[in-house]
Amino acid sequence: MKIRNMLIISIFLVKMLFLCDSIAQDYYTQLNLPEGAKARLSKGKIEGICFSPDGTQIAVGSATGVWLYDARTGAERALFTDHISSVGPVVFSLDGKTLMSGMFGNILLWDITTGKLLKSIKRQGSRIKALRILEDGKTLLCQNFDGSAELWDVTAGKKKQDFTPDASRGLGGLLRAVVGNNVSTARLYLNKTNHNGIYAVGYHNGKIRLEDATTGQHLKTLQGDEDYVRQLMFSPDGVLLAAGVSNAPVRLWDVNTGHSIMNMTEKLGFSRILMFSKDSKTLIGQTKSGEIELWDVETKKLRARLGGKVNSTIHKLAFSPDAKTIAGVNQAGNFRVWDANTGAELLSFTTTGHIERLNALAFSPDGSTLASGSTTTIQLWDALTFTESSQPMVTHTWLKALIFSPDSRRVIGAKPFKFKIKKHDALIKESVLGTLSVWDTRTGNKLSDFGIESHKGKAPILPGQRRISSSSSGMGGTLVFSQNGYMLATVLNSERATANSRFSILVWEVPDGKSHFTLKGHTAKVNALAFTPNGHRLASGSDDKTIRLWDTSRGTEILNIRSGKIRALAFSMDGKVLASVSSAVSIELWDVATGSQLTSIKGQNGYGYGLAFSADNKILASGAAGSFNIDGTIRLWDIATGNELSTLKGHTRWIKRLTFSGDGKTLASGSEDGVIFLWDVPR
Repeated sequence: MKIRNMLIISIFLVKMLFLCDSIAQDYYTQLNLPEGAKARLSKGKIEGICFSPDGTQIAVGSATGVWLYDARTGAERALFTDHISSVGPVVFSLDGKTLMSGMFGNILLWDITTGKLLKSIKRQGSRIKALRILEDGKTLLCQNFDGSAELWDVTAGKKKQDFTPDASRGLGGLLRAVVGNNVSTARLYLNKTNHNGIYAVGYHNGKIRLEDATTGQHLKTLQGDEDYVRQLMFSPDGVLLAAGVSNAPVRLWDVNTGHSIMNMTEKLGFSRILMFSKDSKTLIGQTKSGEIELWDVETKKLRARLGGKVNSTIHKLAFSPDAKTIAGVNQAGNFRVWDANTGAELLSFTTTGHIERLNALAFSPDGSTLASGSTTTIQLWDALTFTESSQPMVTHTWLKALIFSPDSRRVIGAKPFKFKIKKHDALIKESVLGTLSVWDTRTGNKLSDFGIESHKGKAPILPGQRRISSSSSGMGGTLVFSQNGYMLATVLNSERATANSRFSILVWEVPDGKSHFTLKGHTAKVNALAFTPNGHRLASGSDDKTIRLWDTSRGTEILNIRSGKIRALAFSMDGKVLASVSSAVSIELWDVATGSQLTSIKGQNGYGYGLAFSADNKILASGAAGSFNIDGTIRLWDIATGNELSTLKGHTRWIKRLTFSGDGKTLASGSEDGVIFLWDVPR
C-alpha cells in the first residue's frame, strides 16, 4: 500500500510539473497582447537588467517591453509594454514602486503594482546606454551611446540639463577628427548634489581626457595603451575610472591623481561587460574568452573568475542592492546568480522565449507548425496551442532562409552564402558556396549537412580590370526557397566580383544542390527575389529600377518591368499578380502575364521589407523597414480596392518576415526586434 501511494504521488507530481510548464508557456504567449494578436511566440532581444531595491525581483528590458521575474524562482510576474517602444536599460525608483525604461525616443514610467503606464516622456537624441536614478529619488540620469547625457525630472516629465563632452564639440572636436584622434566613447560622473561632475572622454588613439562636466575645462589626460578606447566606467563614488581599450587589459585609474593603479589579467572583447558594484568595492569585467572576472578594488586582487560555457555568453549583469550577489543573463534567457564575494553560483534558471534576432520564418504545408530561425537556433512552434514543439535546434550560425519539405517532416535551412575569388597568373576563378542543413521536425535531430557550389571556371583578366588577389567575402544579397522547397535562389552583389558576375542570380536544385541556372541582366544591386508558388517563375528586383521575370525551367528572361529601386517582392498564391515595393514608398501590383500595372497602393511608411499574400489572394500584408518606420507597423490591404483593412502594432523594430498560414486565418510576423506574433486575419 505504501509503494502504491508513493507511485500515485509521483504520477501526480509529474502531471503537475507538465501542467505548470504549460501554464508558464501559455502565460508569456498570451500576456498583455497587442490588439489583433492571438499569440506572442518570443519575447525578443534582451537589452537591460536590474534588481528591485528589495532584491526580490529582476526587471529585464527587451524588445517587447519590460519583463518582471521573481529573483528566486525565475517565474514571470508581469510584462510592461506600450506595444510601440523598444526597451533598453531599466531602473527601479528608490522606493521600488516605479520602474523606468528607455531606449530611443521615449522614457517610460510604470506602476509596479498595477502595471499601468504612468508617463511617457518624449526625448530627442542618441540611444540610451544606461539609466540611473539619483539620490533625490526624482532625477533620472540618461547616459547615451554618443557620449552625451541628460538629467530628467521624472515627476514633472521635464529635462533639467544636457551634458556633452567639450572634447567632442566645436572646432577642437573637428580638428581632432581630421587628424584621426576621434572621440570613441565618453562617460559622465555626477556628485551627490548633481551640480558638479567629471566627463571621461576616450579616443581612438588610447588617450582619455578628464574634463569638468559644466565648464568643459581640461583637468587631466590619461595615456595608457595606444588603441581604441571602447568602454569607460566611473566607480559610484567617483574616485576610480575603469577603462577598456582594444587589445589591452582593463586598466584602473585614480581620478584625483591620474595614476594607473591596476590592470586586469585579460583583454576585453568588443562591447564586453565592465561595471562597479554600488559600494565601489568590486570591479567586474568580461574577458575576451568570455569569462567574468571579479576584482577586489581595495586589495587590487582577482577575487573570483566565473567561467563555463553558459557564463561565456552572458552579456548583461546587475548587482543586487546590497552588492552581495550578481545576476547575469544571456540572449537565450539563461539566468545565473552568483555570490559577489566568492563567485559561487547560488541560483540558475532559464526563461522561455527570449531570442536575439529573427532571420527566417516559415509555416509547414499543413499549417500546424511554424519554424523560426534566430541567430543560432531553429525553433518549432505548434501553431494551434502556441507551445514549443521541440527543443531548439542548434545551428551554430544564423540562417538566411527556412523551408519545410512537402510532407512537413523535415525543415531545411540555408546559411549565408560566400563568394570566393582566386587569381592565378593571368586567370581568375570565381565561386559561390553555401551550406544547406536538414532537420527532422518530429525529433529535432539534424539529419544532414550538404554543401552546394557554383563556379564560373577560369577566365582571363581583361585589360584595365582591377587586379584581384585570392579573397572571400559575403554575397551581399537576399536568399529564397521556392514554396515547394525544390529550388533555391540567391544573388551575387559582392563588390569583389568581376563585372561579368556581379548582380547575377544563381539558382540551385534542392536537395541535391545541383547548379541550375545563372541569370544575368541586372546592372545594379539586386535587393529582392520571389518564386511563384509552383516555382515556375522567379522575379528579381534591383536598384537599376527594373523588375525582371525569369523562366526557371529554361533560365530565360520573360519580362522586364520598369519601376523604382525595388526593396521587396511577393507573388499571389495563384501566381498571377506580383507585388513590389520601391524606394518611392508605394506598393505596386503587376499583371504577371503582361507586365502591366494593375494598381498602386499609397500610404506605405518606410522602405518595404516584408510582403505576403493571403491564400485566397484577397489580402496583402506589408511591413516596413528603414529609419522612417522603426515602430514595426504591419498593414493589411484589400487587393480589389487598394483600401487599408487594418493596422497591426506590436513590433518595435523593422519587419523582416511575413507569412500567412495555409488556411489564410493567421498571419505570422517576425521582426528585427526578435519577436514573433501570430495575428488574426480579418475576413
